[in-house]
Amino acid sequence: MPAAAASVTQARRDARAWCQHHRVPEDLTDCVLLIVSEMCANAILYGGSDTIGVRAWLPSVGVLRIEVADYTPSPPPAVQHPSADSENGRGLFLVDSVTADAGGSWGFTPDGSRAWCTLPLPTTPEDSDPAAPEPDRGLSP
Repeated sequence: MPAAAASVTQARRDARAWCQHHRVPEDLTDCVLLIVSEMCANAILYGGSDTIGVRAWLPSVGVLRIEVADYTPSPPPAVQHPSADSENGRGLFLVDSVTADAGGSWGFTPDGSRAWCTLPLPTTPEDSDPAAPEPDRGLSP
């Protein structure tokens, strides 16, 4: 999608639809939406590309992975700890906090062109049943 502010709204819409399709619990969906928003905003503000890429998938049972790419190799940014009156600089701080609270992890690819996040999903006994169908690992609902 274009590296433009309107893409953050579209990415949130797509992420919500994807989460609903995959029956992600509402509280975790809220985390996903915040993470997608902040990672997309970062890619738009600090990436050097005209486009960004956003994807989510289920790499294994009980795991949700999100990636946002700005396609611009650069040193990965560090989490800032802004003061209470700062008007910006909270994006990665929020990603770090929300991901940690959910029991997940996040970071950047070594070349800094892609931010990623993994979050644990609640599992049911059917998820580990060898006879259960393979989960949909597609990128869209």
